[in-house]
Amino acid sequence: MRIGHATNKILVPLMAMLLLGIILPCCALADVIDDFESAQTTWVRMPNDANANLVAHQRKVGDSHFGASSELISLNCGTGTHAYFGHPVPPARVVTDLKYSVWVKTDRQGIQVAARVVFPRAIDPQTGYPRVTLVFGDRNREPNRWNALGIRNIDEQVRQQVAALRSEHGAQFDQREAYVDYVVLNLYTKPGPVNVQIDQLEGEGMLNVEQTATITQRPETPGGLRGMPGTTGVNVQLAPQRSDSTTNGQVIEVNDHPEVPRIIDYNGEPLGLLRRLGFTAIRTSQAPSSQLQKELLRYNMWSVSSPPEDQSPADQSAVLAWELPVTGGEDAFSDFAIRASDLRLLDGAKPRPILAITQNRIRDFSQHSDVIATRRTTLGTSQPLEDYAKWMESWGLFASPNAIRWGVIPTQFSPNTQRQVSLLAQQSQVPISFQPVQLEKATFLAVASGVRGVLFESNEPLNAEHPTNAARGLALELINRRLDMIEPWVAAGRRMDGAECSDPNVHVSLMATDTAILLIAVRTAPQDHLVIDPIPERKKVTVRVRGVPMASEARLIGDSGIHWVEQSRGLGDMQIHLDQMEHVSLVVLTQDQRVIRDLYRRSEEHRAALVKLRIDIAQHEFNLAESVRRALESPTQSPAITRGINQAWAEVREAERMYEAENLQEAYRLAVQAENKVARVQKIQWQQLAAQYRYPLTNPTLVSYDLIPFASRLQGNLQYLRPGGNILPGGAMEDPSFLLSSGWVQERTPQPGFNSEVEFTPQEPHGGNYAVAMRVKPDAQGLYARPEQAPIAIRSAPVRLEHDRLVLIRGWIRIPKKLSDESGGVLIHDSLGGRELGLHLKEASEWTEFTLIRATGENDTMLLTFELADQGEVFLDDVTVQIYEQARGPEIAPGFETGADDNRFQTLQP
Repeated sequence: MRIGHATNKILVPLMAMLLLGIILPCCALADVIDDFESAQTTWVRMPNDANANLVAHQRKVGDSHFGASSELISLNCGTGTHAYFGHPVPPARVVTDLKYSVWVKTDRQGIQVAARVVFPRAIDPQTGYPRVTLVFGDRNREPNRWNALGIRNIDEQVRQQVAALRSEHGAQFDQREAYVDYVVLNLYTKPGPVNVQIDQLEGEGMLNVEQTATITQRPETPGGLRGMPGTTGVNVQLAPQRSDSTTNGQVIEVNDHPEVPRIIDYNGEPLGLLRRLGFTAIRTSQAPSSQLQKELLRYNMWSVSSPPEDQSPADQSAVLAWELPVTGGEDAFSDFAIRASDLRLLDGAKPRPILAITQNRIRDFSQHSDVIATRRTTLGTSQPLEDYAKWMESWGLFASPNAIRWGVIPTQFSPNTQRQVSLLAQQSQVPISFQPVQLEKATFLAVASGVRGVLFESNEPLNAEHPTNAARGLALELINRRLDMIEPWVAAGRRMDGAECSDPNVHVSLMATDTAILLIAVRTAPQDHLVIDPIPERKKVTVRVRGVPMASEARLIGDSGIHWVEQSRGLGDMQIHLDQMEHVSLVVLTQDQRVIRDLYRRSEEHRAALVKLRIDIAQHEFNLAESVRRALESPTQSPAITRGINQAWAEVREAERMYEAENLQEAYRLAVQAENKVARVQKIQWQQLAAQYRYPLTNPTLVSYDLIPFASRLQGNLQYLRPGGNILPGGAMEDPSFLLSSGWVQERTPQPGFNSEVEFTPQEPHGGNYAVAMRVKPDAQGLYARPEQAPIAIRSAPVRLEHDRLVLIRGWIRIPKKLSDESGGVLIHDSLGGRELGLHLKEASEWTEFTLIRATGENDTMLLTFELADQGEVFLDDVTVQIYEQARGPEIAPGFETGADDNRFQTLQP
């Protein structure tokens, strides 16, 4: 037994050695594939969609991780998703133990390793080569240090992709005998320069494959190696299987680099269209289906969606952020906080950001969300763009400093506004849209306030057949391209003070990175929110910026290119002189040549498209002005209008000719010149009608330029109508008991730091003995500058109205001390027109009349609401609701005082 035992001790190691000798020829464990000690480079360029220019590619002696040298690759990347370099490896079967690792040192975070997998039994009939795909591994987390990047679970990832590959290429797709032939690095993280050192490529569990010449020896093409992902079908999916989005301080990071999400409500449009228009994400009310997820990944897009109810959110791919709806009621906040906490636990090891869109309790909700947004419509309302800019800056003060702010930009009028306009126009389908420049101004005012992403609200598909949708598409593509030009500042810049402008109508703000300052200048006019003012001719605008380094220079980021800006230096400041002020001007101040090179690169990507968009927008505005001119055509029409439209038409034609000749600078100048001429005509036409009213929104058909023919017709109809008797009880404000018994109520929304009250007062009533006063006062501590929302509101008694009636709401208001611009002051709105058609009033030192014209559909019940959203006091008196009745001849319509006995209306001539 001793001998047998000794024999076993000898035989077991011998057998193990024999078995190892058999296995070693076909399987190498922990092999060094390349130690990068030779002088010849071994990484080869593969496809990229980022216009990556190779700056340097060489073996570098010194500063290596192992041995004496490493391989250096330097790129200058444009906008895109990938810039692949691959290293051939001995073809190795995809098995459980197969893994690779490589050491990298780079000045950027987010470099990712991948492996190219070949399916030798799945031949592409178009190329004759086997199909391939990529499976992804680690990303480097620490810049300027050596990081080991590994790719593991290759077989598991391949199994996960087989279902998608079969849905793309058919059930006959055969994944057997799959093998890896390249280790790949995606060197793209964000636009700009990137330097990568590579060392010590190793493989483990490599079961060698023979006879692979058909794939490994395929010829190279200018785009890289044939058969790489991006050629057909599912291989377009270059993003990881689920989004890697997170917050880093005040920055949204997608796959480890800052981004500015450009999101639109999804209405079933082709994703290819939305991607072409520059959107990076869609917003959906439900979690995207598996098919929609695949399409999003295919176009390198994301979704902002509500979390799924019936499955784990961690299983959802392509989600940038989860939107938790904010509901009404007392428990809304506590419900949100609980759901947010549960969602983070369910969303995996790296939960994605949570978005809250709310109108109130912004600080509370922002403490339990990563991204906060709130909504205030300005276009087509009574709130000027300048007030909107101040409000955008001020609401951020209510948010938690740790929350990221997004801007919400409506791209269409509200359903209430569209309904009211249709009733007044007596048509079911009425063309109504914002002007492209209005959307551009609203967006960049939001960006200038410090938002890190923009959500564009949309009620119908952008590809729906209607000219208004075509114009929306033009405007949104232009905005997205301009945002892409300044993405480094919007994504990760910090707001700074120190800018002053010689023109009070130009809103200026600064955003800074470590080496450059971006100046955003937006021209605003008192009624730009209704119809755009033309740019004043031959007026120089000077912007003074303090704290600019002496070596910095100013350059205009224009649509047609990067241009030198006239500038001068003062004591501690720079003065920038803009000869031709655009509606939105973007100027960069820097001495960093890398920033300048990146700007020129971005400009080259976008400037041809931007100029074409300006031409198309000018063409659209010309077509609109011409159609309005024809609708209003009369013998007394001003010849200046016809002359301006004709001149604009000639300039649009010449701009197109210059564009075809590739003279982008001249084409842009002509397009802007034509658009300005059209804007001058449009403003004249609109003002001729708006001048009849103290407040243009008295007549809702004045909210948009394309409604002018309907506004003119309504104005003509009013000449043959007169208001009947008052049908609103209690509006005389004389008897508190009658007021309450008839249905008037006050609504209080307690606000930290403020006390509010409603009082009947004999102090200077408009008529009778009493008026009603609404007051908001700071409390004893006085810690808050203004309320977050309206602390006090008065709602009228309900009024029953018959269908197809024209209604006049009127009353008198006094505001002894001007209310703040950003608060919106006091808002007067009704249930027929909604908040968007209400009147924002901030000053009226004497009793001032307000009037609103409304139309009814089916039998409506109307409520009138007065909200005070600022500290101060407001007096109301003699509020009435009247039904218009027919008169025998030209009669009266609301407007300016005329000196007649009843000076609340103005007589109009036909």
